[in-house]
Amino acid sequence: MKVAILGLGQVGRSLLQILSDYSSTDRFRDIRIALAADFQHMIFNEAGMDPRRLLYYKQKGDIWGTGYREIDRNGLFREDFDVLVDLMPATKDGVRARDLYLDAFRNHRDVVAACKSGLANFWDEVMKAAKTSSRKILYEATVAGGVPLFNFIKHCNRTADISYIRGQVNSAANFILLSIASGKSFEASIEEAKKFGILEADYHFDTLGIDSAWKTVIIANSVIDAKIKPSDVRYDGVEDLSGIHGNLDEYRLLSSVNMVSGKVEASSSLVKVNPDDPILSLKGRGLGFTIGLRDRSPMTLLESSDGPVETAGAVLNDLLELSDSFPSTR
Repeated sequence: MKVAILGLGQVGRSLLQILSDYSSTDRFRDIRIALAADFQHMIFNEAGMDPRRLLYYKQKGDIWGTGYREIDRNGLFREDFDVLVDLMPATKDGVRARDLYLDAFRNHRDVVAACKSGLANFWDEVMKAAKTSSRKILYEATVAGGVPLFNFIKHCNRTADISYIRGQVNSAANFILLSIASGKSFEASIEEAKKFGILEADYHFDTLGIDSAWKTVIIANSVIDAKIKPSDVRYDGVEDLSGIHGNLDEYRLLSSVNMVSGKVEASSSLVKVNPDDPILSLKGRGLGFTIGLRDRSPMTLLESSDGPVETAGAVLNDLLELSDSFPSTR
């Protein structure tokens, strides 16, 4: 299966590192990088690229040094690949991602997305286009980092009747919240978060709560077919905490999707968390969810640390799922 990786930021480099680490094994042998692009260059190699070579030159600052053929960005879909992998930074309106996915479907390509703004703003349009074109789009990495929320529901809870989902979907905002609670300034907290690679390219998407709102939309639409948009989500951020009374470290920015009397209620809010809530164990940096099930006890999935490596792992898992439908190269 030939893939085109668009975006070689922290997640893209982490994906290359994983593929490099296992390049001598059969673990990911069916995944071949045919095309890669960053802000400066788009390169292609019919026989596939060595992920170690690509990573080496990216870390040096210029993938052109790999020697692979450079192509015109407008000629993306003239090249031979099967799956487009979108690891590019989010844009507020999501138009860039939407247009890219629609072009991919029209050109008979599947999509793996880590960028969430296109799906959050144009969910119905993207999903209808995928269905009409008989293509697939997988998006585990858009919401939960390395936590397999959608795959867990899809493969392990097929008979469950879900009543609510509540979770910490933005580690950056919660890390900053707890950093401020410890006495650090907002600016110092931002700088510390940057070291962990957990901020969006425009960190205001995280700190104003926009990223969490996007993720809430994707959860609601994917899990319970809510058909909502970002404008339907009430959300908070962590840039203005003047409305919080009491200890800041008792609060978390949490996404919540509920079915109440047949109506969807979706929010991403600063809430005071009960001391026995397992989400408190994440201590800001991790991601996790509690899934409410009718007639059963809730289930909780947590990952104590979230970052580019975990997100890259989710992207790779989606690629492996798609690769099952392609002829093996073994």
